[in-house]
Amino acid sequence: MSQVVNFEVTPREEFGKNAAGRARRSGFVPAVVYGGGREPQGVLVDPRLIEGVMHSERGLNTLIHLKIGDRELKRMVLIREVQRHPVTERVTHADFVRIEMDKKIEVAVPVHIVGTAVGVKSEGGMLEVVNRSVFVRCLPAEIPDFVEVDVTELHDGQHLEAKDVPLPTGVELVAHANDVIVTILSRQAEEAKPAAEAEVAAPVAAVEAPAKPAGKSGGKSEGKKD
Repeated sequence: MSQVVNFEVTPREEFGKNAAGRARRSGFVPAVVYGGGREPQGVLVDPRLIEGVMHSERGLNTLIHLKIGDRELKRMVLIREVQRHPVTERVTHADFVRIEMDKKIEVAVPVHIVGTAVGVKSEGGMLEVVNRSVFVRCLPAEIPDFVEVDVTELHDGQHLEAKDVPLPTGVELVAHANDVIVTILSRQAEEAKPAAEAEVAAPVAAVEAPAKPAGKSGGKSEGKKD
């Protein structure tokens, strides 16, 4: 089984912004536990536990035994989302999702690039990582720490897609098979881009339409969880 960490949290009895503020001042942050066919439950958690998981190698894929209050029963969960203060970047809220060890789940697994591409080493190309993770489906205990992509044989102009990523037994690809993971860019093509972009931008600027009166905004503001 993958490494498991233990969290002890407190049931949340007060709700609302004022209650959330008091919890944060006392050293805790509000969180919610949901999923597993059960009702969501509000809890209070030490943000240092969250930070420890987020800075670990497995990150959001860390399996957590969650003990709520005085209950003997522990639930297996994953951290689904962490919200942070826009200035201090301190944790302000977290979401935990319940999981069952005998049911497959979908997670994003980091991609580690290994080797030096021949297109970089001998042909003057530049390596660009397009996607640093890939979505897979597997049992919680079989979540890989990472998957490796060997770029040694990649030539200038070639790329590797999600379907080319070797996955361990029991792990299946969820991402689109044609999603590009890494590509070798031609240095000449990259150097030609600024000139091409300048040629396109010039005529566009010449026919720019006059500014229109401001209309209604279609954007929606995101609410803050408390």
